[in-house]
Amino acid sequence: MSEGEIVRHPELRAATASAVRRRPEEELALDLYGRGGFISLRQAEEDGANDVVAVGQRKAVNLGPRDPSVLYSQATHISTIISKNNLDTILTVKRSDNLIWELFKHNLIHNRVRECLHRMGFYGIFRCGYHGLDNHLITALVERWRRETHTFHLPVGETTITLQDIEIIWGLKVDGIAVTGIDTLRKRHEWQQICFDLLGFAPALGHLKGGHLSLTALNEHCIQMVINDDSTEQEVAQYSRCVALMTIGGCMLPDSQGGAVKLMYLQHLQDINRVSEYGWGSATLAYLYRELCNASTIGKNQIAGPLYILQIWAWSRMPTLSPGIHEQFLTAPRDDHQDVIMPVAPYGARWKLVNTFTHTASHAVRIIRDILDHMEENQFLWNVYDPKAPDVRSLTPDEELTTVWRSVCPLVCFDIVEMHRPNRVMRQFGMRQSIPIPATNGDELHRLTRQGRRNYDWAVHHQGYLAQWENRHGLVVSSGYHHGVHPTTRDYKRWYDQITVRFISPTTRGAGYRTGDAPFRSLVTEEAMILMSRFEGLSLREQSHEALVEVVNDSRRIGRRLYELANRDQQH
Repeated sequence: MSEGEIVRHPELRAATASAVRRRPEEELALDLYGRGGFISLRQAEEDGANDVVAVGQRKAVNLGPRDPSVLYSQATHISTIISKNNLDTILTVKRSDNLIWELFKHNLIHNRVRECLHRMGFYGIFRCGYHGLDNHLITALVERWRRETHTFHLPVGETTITLQDIEIIWGLKVDGIAVTGIDTLRKRHEWQQICFDLLGFAPALGHLKGGHLSLTALNEHCIQMVINDDSTEQEVAQYSRCVALMTIGGCMLPDSQGGAVKLMYLQHLQDINRVSEYGWGSATLAYLYRELCNASTIGKNQIAGPLYILQIWAWSRMPTLSPGIHEQFLTAPRDDHQDVIMPVAPYGARWKLVNTFTHTASHAVRIIRDILDHMEENQFLWNVYDPKAPDVRSLTPDEELTTVWRSVCPLVCFDIVEMHRPNRVMRQFGMRQSIPIPATNGDELHRLTRQGRRNYDWAVHHQGYLAQWENRHGLVVSSGYHHGVHPTTRDYKRWYDQITVRFISPTTRGAGYRTGDAPFRSLVTEEAMILMSRFEGLSLREQSHEALVEVVNDSRRIGRRLYELANRDQQH
């Protein structure tokens, strides 16, 4: 028998175990899910084993995926490098929306502009307001995001932010013309003339760089320009475009460099009356998916994108992580000045009011990570939107339009194309979840960027995906409503346990919050169930000698395994 061979024959386990104990400790390993006992750590690494706990000088836990066919990029995923040495490392969150909220805070926006923004489809974002970002929460979510599936892998199953969440939380239209076109290369003086025509001012050359316009220049212009009852329609339109462009570059599609907005979006703001025909919500979700995919890869240390809407999504669905909201604010109220443009704000406005973190973990990534590790079925809310609530009902008047929320289709934003896969999270729509079909196209799309492609027509390049988007209503998935009974098919959980990464937190000791107990409690439960099943209905008189030896050896093996785990040292 070779050193790396897994011992599966029951009569050989005890002898092999004693022999293995004489090997150098740093070479030993335990296959947590194989029922054969010890294997060589060196051999396990050569074989690419995923579920190995090393004992002796190197002790660590990597619980999944047992079946790497779905999460095939685990080797490059950020979760593989989390250890005691970087336990509290968090992503740098790049946000560019401070200027626009300062503008609204110190300058009362005229109702003519508000009405114009509402007509363009962006006003719901302003009604939701500003809120601080918990970069520790964002980091913990990124660690569970999978670029292969565009879902978060939680202990309770796959979940994700969908077109439904974008439209309900921000009131941002998702069903419309794809946001794409030609990324035209222009000289700075050409951009100055276009800005003068559409925005009402020609930015200084220092505010223009590589097809980007400084958000500071937009903010300064809006402060200086006053809109009143006597302003012309052109002035109102120009001012509204400035605010809309700041919204796009600051909240919806913020550039990772920060502080600037891509001027290629201006082509879709020319006709104020047609701006709402575009699916800005679907473009926003595509952008968020791309940022999550990039940030979840080893070597990345920052993330941008519409992260506030992601935070609201997490707060809404994970009660153990959400701040407290006073009961009177459970439905978004009117503005202080009695907003006549949008009397009922979108769902996301519930969270802009005063809330408390007294009973909630915040700004502590190791605690949040551990909470996600421990998550139980009743700690994730699959259905959070009450169709009778004013802030939900007012945004979804047409039932036919809401079916696009369940469309398995590409989401397009110029060069970015990301797949929307609600078929993997059917419980979020009250439907029964079965094993989803394999996800495709991810790697191919992630390699595509704007770099080196100026004067490039992305509508032509992505014409195949755009054809799918045009057929989005024909790509809607459906399954039976579960009504709280059997929300998943019988084989789903068994399949999911095989393909997911079950735990993220490494084991820690010493000062501070100690993480990593969840995997071991899970293993104890699993092994105890195996042991109980072996003894169930056992009659000593009716069993053969070989069968009794197998039961005893199983008991010894499980006891030895749990002993090793209980006496682990903290090293990675």
